[in-house]
Amino acid sequence: LPSEEEGEGAPWVSMASPEWTKPEEEVVLARMDAHAVLEDDDGDDNGKKEEEREEEYKKKEDKSRAVVLEMLGDLPSADIKAPENVLFICKLNPITDDEDL
Repeated sequence: LPSEEEGEGAPWVSMASPEWTKPEEEVVLARMDAHAVLEDDDGDDNGKKEEEREEEYKKKEDKSRAVVLEMLGDLPSADIKAPENVLFICKLNPITDDEDL
């Protein structure tokens, strides 16, 4: 191997970083914030629309949580639902009061 002088690398290794150029055919779309609110085409933003957006957001959030529980093995399927005749009962923390519910 050739000897390396101080401050120089091996003669076969470039010390400079390669130049990066973006190909012309590569198109990157602008990203939006996860919580960005899109306006309707007509620009109407009344309370009902907001409630619908909030409900849709909650459904998506519930679906993503179900998928995570499925991945962890806590649910057999993310789409599974409890039968209508099943009542969910849980033990509350002893310091929970009626007003907290």
